[in-house]
Amino acid sequence: MARHSFIRMTKLHDVKGRIDYISNPKRQENLYAFYSTVKPEFWQYLSGQAQEDFWRSHQKTGKCIEARELIIALPESLQRHDPDILLQFFAETFRKQYGVQCAAALHHNKAMTNYHIHLVFADRDVLEKTEVKVASRNMFFDETGRHVRTKKEILDEQGNIRSGCHIIPKGETYDIKWFSARKDVFKSRSFLQEVKALFTDLINQCIFGEEEKLQTFDPAGPYLPTKKIGKNNPLEEVITANNKLRQEWNRTVDQVLIAGGTQEEVTEFKNTEVTEKVGESIRNNGNDPGLFAQLLRFAIDVLTDFLDLLMKKQQSEALPVITEASDKEYRKARLEFLQMNTIHQKLNKCNRKLYALQKRQKALSELLNAIPKDLFHRKERRAAETTIEGLQRQIELTRNQLEMIPKQNGFDDVKSAEAAYKAAKARMEALQKQQGIIYDPIEIMFKPQSQGQKVSVLKELAARRLEIQNGDYYEKHTCIEKLVKSKHRY
Repeated sequence: MARHSFIRMTKLHDVKGRIDYISNPKRQENLYAFYSTVKPEFWQYLSGQAQEDFWRSHQKTGKCIEARELIIALPESLQRHDPDILLQFFAETFRKQYGVQCAAALHHNKAMTNYHIHLVFADRDVLEKTEVKVASRNMFFDETGRHVRTKKEILDEQGNIRSGCHIIPKGETYDIKWFSARKDVFKSRSFLQEVKALFTDLINQCIFGEEEKLQTFDPAGPYLPTKKIGKNNPLEEVITANNKLRQEWNRTVDQVLIAGGTQEEVTEFKNTEVTEKVGESIRNNGNDPGLFAQLLRFAIDVLTDFLDLLMKKQQSEALPVITEASDKEYRKARLEFLQMNTIHQKLNKCNRKLYALQKRQKALSELLNAIPKDLFHRKERRAAETTIEGLQRQIELTRNQLEMIPKQNGFDDVKSAEAAYKAAKARMEALQKQQGIIYDPIEIMFKPQSQGQKVSVLKELAARRLEIQNGDYYEKHTCIEKLVKSKHRY
């Protein structure tokens, strides 16, 4: 699958301290540039009003939100650009888009593996005219800062002003506002997706090679995102292991799409078997990474069963037997299909090779587990381990080739290439039907059934695998063979 952009947003409770941290060369080992659309005192005024508004709101819990920050990961190739110009381009584009002031810094992490931008921005508009409120009479405030009507309400039994209470005399300023209330756009869930699309487009404008272009992650699609591991995260090992499972899911999705599965059926299966069940698990058991891994492992096994089924039923696609047609539109559609079919066949060939390597590695792993771990079988085990390691290298190489085929032909990933192939095929078949062109009977025989029937296969595979885990079936292959026979028209 194509590489996705990474952009994260956080709320800031000390905006002045944060800007000093990202812009101070003494606190940053690899600071390349800093740019601000306003003078430093702006952030002092913003912090002051945010704290004043929070104090006046009398909130009993939570912290004051003074500003917000976006962390934007950049491809390493963007180091070829002038850092000051690059940073100003990103900051000014954001300011013009949302009408708020910002400050940005361009960094590398300590290991020099993460080139990124910190963009701090105000989530309020600057008022065209500062609002200054002057007391028309003496104003009295109690210990909590609440405005009371009379002086008597802030006096103690001896007639003295209680500690913490205060008076603002008539004619003095009691409130100054430089900014509006926080803008609703930054509170909405859609803002982060919107800003991801904005910065992904900016990154792609600056990238030199087409193969490095990024795309925003679509949470409604069939893939799963990997999680960012923060500095000194105590769950680093668990998150790393879960990320490997997420990558395994995404690669299996690619293979299923090439073998004849559709985005819709895989997405629906992901929603029911991963998203919904993980949500239910969090509600019942809290955020337990171990349970997440267990649920995802089960879903990957079911998807692998589905891939087995597709590969067993897959036949070489024969091109339609056509008569001479002079229709220009049909010739154009047929040419487009032939071009897309070439890409599809390359993907199929690579997918079959990958599938065969995976099956061979799995069989050897099972054999290795059966070899005793004693001195007399050491040579036999070493030979099996060496072969498995060699197969793993071939698998990784073939996976890389599978991901490169779409990119070499102008597509972001396998999903978009297969979608274009299916669209081209559907257009040509529609025109064939209109013109009465003869189909190859082999193509009709193995034409897939409807979307709904495919989804039922995935659901049945999930149900039967669950029965296997519960001990209702002795061997996995028995379940699969029964399903193949029951779906012989699939």
